[in-house]
Amino acid sequence: MNSSSETPLAEPGSNIACLIIRTGRSDCYAHFYPALYQLTLVKSGIEEKIDLGYSGSRLLERLLQEPGEVVSRDELMNHAWADRVVGQGSLNQQIYTLRQILGDEKSREIIQTLPRRGYLLNPNYLVYPPSIDDIGEVSEPLDTPAPAPAFLRRHSRQRTSWLILLSIFGLIGIALFMALYNISQPKDLHSSEMNLGPLHVHYIDQDSQRLQQLILQTHGLTSRLGVLASKPATLVLRLHGGFYELLCLQPNGGARSLMLHESQLNQVADAQLSRCLP
Repeated sequence: MNSSSETPLAEPGSNIACLIIRTGRSDCYAHFYPALYQLTLVKSGIEEKIDLGYSGSRLLERLLQEPGEVVSRDELMNHAWADRVVGQGSLNQQIYTLRQILGDEKSREIIQTLPRRGYLLNPNYLVYPPSIDDIGEVSEPLDTPAPAPAFLRRHSRQRTSWLILLSIFGLIGIALFMALYNISQPKDLHSSEMNLGPLHVHYIDQDSQRLQQLILQTHGLTSRLGVLASKPATLVLRLHGGFYELLCLQPNGGARSLMLHESQLNQVADAQLSRCLP
């Protein structure tokens, strides 16, 4: 799994999918980019890029398609070596190499072996799977209350109308703000999006490689924001002139911003981050 000149680059303007895996090493995370056949190990702000190669990347990608589900050896070989006939030894070697990279060669907790069945990827180690769709809240049925007096019903209708109007104005405000923000930015921007709890995060940069670095470097920051957030919000994140610019769009149409120097990224307090959230 060495560097290869055949490793494809992401197409300009494309959104690069990234899956984050917790490794067997303390405070070390693996950021997997299937489109680049690459995996980046991140620990204490230090990054190590590893080229998995076509077969290694396809093998890990297939396991990640169904976390917690057993994938047969034949299915893995067909997916990783679609145009070649290989033996069990090639699969064993690739699995062993992936375990070494993920710090899992001894415990075998991340990539688990099921004798005579195949392998599975432990979903407990998958920090961020972008393929999972948001699940809407299901409200429980409520008992029908007794009819309210006429004057209360009128008041309720007026209050509901005001709430609807405020919601509409809020949505219009967010749309206008995003439109003005996009107009003010340089053309040919690269972007990527992630859902972290109640937050929808937009990463923006003019360079696709810098965009990847922005996602990696701010993973700790956005994870903290996702934990601190109690209400839905949209975040726009970019790096400009050595400062991280964080724009938080509120559901009511308002916006709050926060600027952090690169040196402050891991030192900002939760209280300061909370002031940026709704």
